[in-house]
Amino acid sequence: MKRGVLLILLLLMTIACHRNNYRIYSNKYKVFYSCETAASPYNQLTTPGRFLSVRKGDGKLVIADSDGNKYDEPLSEVQNGSFILGLAGLIIGTPTFNNDNMSIWAYDLGCPECDAPDIRLKFDINGTASCSKCGGLWNLNASGTPVNTDGKQNRPLYRYPTSFNNGILTVSN
Repeated sequence: MKRGVLLILLLLMTIACHRNNYRIYSNKYKVFYSCETAASPYNQLTTPGRFLSVRKGDGKLVIADSDGNKYDEPLSEVQNGSFILGLAGLIIGTPTFNNDNMSIWAYDLGCPECDAPDIRLKFDINGTASCSKCGGLWNLNASGTPVNTDGKQNRPLYRYPTSFNNGILTVSN
């Protein structure tokens, strides 16, 4: 009798652990970034459906919006040493159907299928991110879930935790 109860408990624990292996946020790559959302171009981040990409390049931040506009922002020595932007940079923005009132989401700019720092996603005004190498598509407005996978088990985008306090957005894991 004890063996039967022990076996059932072990089976239930295995099932429970298996169901909880999905995480909303990734910790595969280290991230630390902050910006003031009142300043341009970051003021776009609080508008539902708007996303920006942020990456480092030649001592500056290279920022692009979904309309294709690019902005360069010089990095101070402190920022250059402290900003850690995941695999390939960040995609930051507010989803179109924002159910929790001003939640800003952050994803990695790198493709989760290719998993290489030199392969960056492109995204459009509709909130669809795409990889030119593997052809994957993801929905930025739906937690970075894959779109049209044709039966493949594509991974969702790497998503990072954000906090928003007194106009300062921080992305950090």
